[in-house]
Amino acid sequence: MSLSKFTFGLTLSILSMLPTGQVGATSIVALRPHDPARACPAIETAVAEMTGQKPRTEPWPIYYSDEFGTVEYDEHIAFVKSMTTSEGRPDRSPIQLTLVWPVGKQKDDKSRALYVISLQRDKWHKEREVSFDPMQTEPEGFDFAPSYWLVEFSENRIVTMREGFIFFEFVDYDKRLKGCGRYDR
Repeated sequence: MSLSKFTFGLTLSILSMLPTGQVGATSIVALRPHDPARACPAIETAVAEMTGQKPRTEPWPIYYSDEFGTVEYDEHIAFVKSMTTSEGRPDRSPIQLTLVWPVGKQKDDKSRALYVISLQRDKWHKEREVSFDPMQTEPEGFDFAPSYWLVEFSENRIVTMREGFIFFEFVDYDKRLKGCGRYDR
């Protein structure tokens, strides 16, 4: 990582820790409130960038994946490959954004918002055990695999996307964003 990228990232990290909310005498900038209507297009763009369907043009969002940990900007090509191939074979179809759920309530800081998204991959797997009985195996082939990501917004820009199956626990299924994702159009 170059020194300029490090300095830029450090500066943005420090700025993100500054208190937000009401504009006061010590505020550097006033942040606009997050608009949920703009969340879906931003999430769709981020998913397209993380799967190589669209070129990445800026260092945001920062991705945290189970396989890579923090994905550095110069590791993005390897990250895309890990998100679109399995066991050396390309996925049968592109990753699909299936559903989007808002998490929690906006309080004093109206510029921040969290969403849990569900992604679905049609990826290859080798022969594998399907239960505790080693005699029961599933033959190799393609299979749908869900993944869940926590998406953090500041204003209407995605700051981070974190992979984690546990994020499904935060979901209130009935409060999903309407019209966003494959199963809600």
